[in-house]
This record gives sequence, structure tokens and C-alpha cells, in this order.
Amino acid sequence: MFEVCMKWVEHSPGDRQRDLYTVVNCVRFANVDPYYFYDNVAPRARGHEELQQLIDTVRSYHMLPNRHAEVVTLI
Repeated sequence: MFEVCMKWVEHSPGDRQRDLYTVVNCVRFANVDPYYFYDNVAPRARGHEELQQLIDTVRSYHMLPNRHAEVVTLI
């Protein structure tokens, strides 16, 4: 689903870039494979402050499995 969101934004970046966070925020990152997330999702957040904050929260979720209950409320 993340790839679909990114393709949508990349199709017309001038018009859709401002909606990137809103669109990507609908992706259920908790279900994304941590290796895929690290290799493909996190690098694409560079330069997008709001999106970077979301990515950092998801990274914490994947890195701290014993704290899922705390982090899941933030995702």
C-alpha cells in the first residue's frame, strides 16, 4: 500500500506533495515487514518533516516489541 501511495504522489508531485503525510498516514506500518520498512520506507521520508516524525514512531514500534502497547497509540 505504501508503494501505491508513493506512486500516486510521484505522478504529480507539484500538486500532491502537500498531501503526502495525509495519504501515507493511512498505511498500517505496524504490518509492514521491518526490513522492507527500513530499506524502502524510511529513506523516502527524508525531507518531509511530518512524515519523518511518523516514520520515527513506526521505527520505535518495530525496534521495541515489548513496548508495542505504548507505541501503538501513536501510530
